[in-house]
Amino acid sequence: MEKFARYLAAVDGTNDWATIGPLFDDAIAPDCIFVTDEGEHDKTYWTGVVKGLVEKGAVASDLEVTRQEGDVAYYHLTITIGDDEPLDMAAKGTLRDGRLTRVEPIDPAVYSRMVERSS
Repeated sequence: MEKFARYLAAVDGTNDWATIGPLFDDAIAPDCIFVTDEGEHDKTYWTGVVKGLVEKGAVASDLEVTRQEGDVAYYHLTITIGDDEPLDMAAKGTLRDGRLTRVEPIDPAVYSRMVERSS
């Protein structure tokens, strides 16, 4: 989760995808799957979502790993985009070699709202 934490720390409202993009790539495995209400999405799709959020000045805060068992970590964080209501997100992340390979939100609707706000 160290790589993921490093990436999230850079999501600080500065709109700097040139800095954040490589950190995202390092934290997320090429074959990572992200789950929303609409189904499963690959890293290419999710890169577009994250880039859109970063370009809108998103801020990630309060990352807390609530439990870790082997290659599975449960975590919580908050994403704030401008004056919109903050998104409180909790998820189960599966790791391989320190990188996320699957992100399963506790409430997939929250991830769907994040997708909506990215465009």
